[in-house]
This record gives sequence, C-alpha cells and structure tokens, in this order.
Amino acid sequence: MAGQQRHVKLPPAPESARQARRFVSDVIAAVGAQEFLDTATLLTSELVTNGVVHAHTELQVVVEATSHWVRVSVIDGNPMLPTRRSYDEGAQTGRGLEMVELLAADFGMEPLENDGKRVWFRLGSSPGDLRGHDAAGDPRGATMVVHLRHLPVVLYAAWQEHADAILREAMLVALDQGNGELPEEFALASQALSALAAGTTDVFGRVDLPHHLDLDVSLPREMVPNFPVLRDVLRRCSEMSTEGLLLVPPSLPEIQAVRRWVCDEIGRQGQDLAARPWTDIVVEDVPVDPMSADTIDAIRASAQAQVGADRWNRIIAVSAAAAELLGWSAAELEGRRLVTIIPPALRDAHVAAFTRQMLGGPARILGTPTDVPALRRDGSEVAVTLLIERTADSRGRSLFVATLTRAPSSRR
Repeated sequence: MAGQQRHVKLPPAPESARQARRFVSDVIAAVGAQEFLDTATLLTSELVTNGVVHAHTELQVVVEATSHWVRVSVIDGNPMLPTRRSYDEGAQTGRGLEMVELLAADFGMEPLENDGKRVWFRLGSSPGDLRGHDAAGDPRGATMVVHLRHLPVVLYAAWQEHADAILREAMLVALDQGNGELPEEFALASQALSALAAGTTDVFGRVDLPHHLDLDVSLPREMVPNFPVLRDVLRRCSEMSTEGLLLVPPSLPEIQAVRRWVCDEIGRQGQDLAARPWTDIVVEDVPVDPMSADTIDAIRASAQAQVGADRWNRIIAVSAAAAELLGWSAAELEGRRLVTIIPPALRDAHVAAFTRQMLGGPARILGTPTDVPALRRDGSEVAVTLLIERTADSRGRSLFVATLTRAPSSRR
C-alpha cells in the first residue's frame, strides 16, 4: 500500500489534542498501519498538549506513514525547545518527553529558521522516502563515541555488576508475570547495558586502573535512544527491590548517581552536546531500615567502640566508645551514611565492596581484622583495627556491625 504525507493546522486550544488524534488515526487507517495506532495517537496527544500549554501559537501536525512506519511531527511558532522537568522520581507529571523516548523508535526536536520548532517521533522501521528512494544514512555514521570524563572506575564497575544482576532478576519476574511475554522496555534496557559492557570490556580487563579515567566508548548509534530507558528501568528495579519484590538488593545512592550520569551522558552526547565530567557527590538522603530496638540498644550499650549500619550504608547505632574515638556525639552520627567516617580516598572502594558483598560476592573484609584509617569529625584520621560482622536483627533485616580498636601506633 502506498505511503501518505498529510498535514493539518490546529489552534492552541484544548480540543486540538482530540482533533490531532483523530487526524493521525485517519492517516494510519489509510495506509494499513493499525499496529501503530494506539501508540501514535497517545504520543501525538502528548506533543500537541505540550504545544498548546507552552507554545501558545497555531500548531501544524504533519503525518508521514506507510504500512511499516509512522512519523508524526508537531510544529509551532515558539522557538523554545521542550525540556524535561527536574521533578523527583515519584512525580506523576513532567514525564511526557520520557514517555515519547520510551515508546518511540526514534524521537527528536529542532528549531526552525522561520522562528519556531519541530518536535517529532517515529514508530516502526526506519523510513525510506515516500517516493520510493532509500533514505540517506545518518551522516554521523552508524557508531558514535561517547566520552565519559573523570569516570569513577570502581563505582562504575560496581554499577555495571549491580545493574546486570538486578535487571536479570527483574526480567525473570516480568516474564513470569507476563506469561512468557517480556515488556519491550526491559528488552531495550538489556540491549543498552550489553552494548555498554561490550564497549568497555577491554578497559576493565586491565589491572592497576586509576581511581578516575577519561574513557571513550564506541556504541552503535541505534542504541543511544535505549539509554534513557535503561536509566528508568534500573530505577524501577531498585524500587521493586526496596518493596521486597526482588532478592537482589536496591542500589546504593552512589551507584544510582553513576547510573543517572552514564545514561544521561550517552543521551546528551547523542544529541551532539559536549561531555560533562563526573563530579563526586555527597549523599545523605537515603531510606532508613527500621531496625528492632533490642539490636540498636545492644550496640549503643557496648563497652567496645561499635558502629551499626543497615543495607543502605546508614549508621543506625553508635556506642559511646565509638563516638569518643571518632570525635562525634552518638546522636550526631546516627542517621548519617557510613562514608561519614571513611576517608574520601577510600569511599568509592567502600561503596563498591559493599555493593558486591550485598550481591553475594566475596566478603574478604567480613570477620577479618583489618588495619585502616578512620575519619574523625575534625577531618583528622585515626588508625584503627576494623572488624566487620554481618548479622541480622530480630526481624531478619541485614545489619553490619563494625568494631573499631585504636591501632597501637595511634594510641596516646
């Protein structure tokens, strides 16, 4: 069946979204592309509504379609390109562009010379010209090189390991719930993670890597739209884990930050934007596991210098001896992340080791006295012999208890 290209002009009014959906439906029916109907009308409604709310100008909806693909463009007279809103991850608004990226095979936006912009999406296979000629390939080539600047080596490696484990388990759950059918977003996320792993295998197979490095990763350009999907699917996986739906633990905040940075950088650079280097973060706002009172009281009452932490790496109990050793009051330390008492140079390694241990990896430090520096409140360091033991409270929640003994060389 021959393709069609049609357009309609609409006023900046609420009813325009309904009119645009009907218009797109008519074109899809005319070319026999019914498989795209629901998604195309949904995404058209998003783009037209966004234009009505923000552009305040006449809109033009252009539909190009064959039986194999559909492309819808919405043109308005406002040159300001749409952006994602920086709402928190639980927000129920500000997600229109993310939905378009998730559901469309391709998506883009560009300013127009005559003062305005075009926002578009495509469903289905890559289109050829409606007149039957092959479309020119992307002039930038089939692959792109992503520049990950100042990449935190040990955190990045731990992120990939955790992402692979939690995504695999979530996919198994999704397959079971879907009677063998895997939701498309899981497949897209898996493809993106595999492409990234393939592009970094040679680098992370080396030994004696620095703490940070500038890494250039070659990726298939067709994979780039999958990385926003990967970011959001991994976030959902951590939420599933927090709710007890997965055995793999949720990711620590530092690992979440790496996930957001990597996926966002690939998406940004896919739009020819300059690379933004990784910036070390300070995290305090994390969930709290409500440990049983008897567990907390036992640590607080210990005559030894003891610190208890939950699976989020948050300090939940401190003995008086530990508080004195570290120069804090117990009340000030409780509720903070465990990295508060770890020197900055060792924090990435700590988060990575903690992540791998929670994934069931080797627990070399557990049960083995280890000489390390601890960070005091005034910024000085004190040499301690550290003994970490993993246990559980009376309700079965994971608990890590660290006993700190001042090393002989640091005793006054």
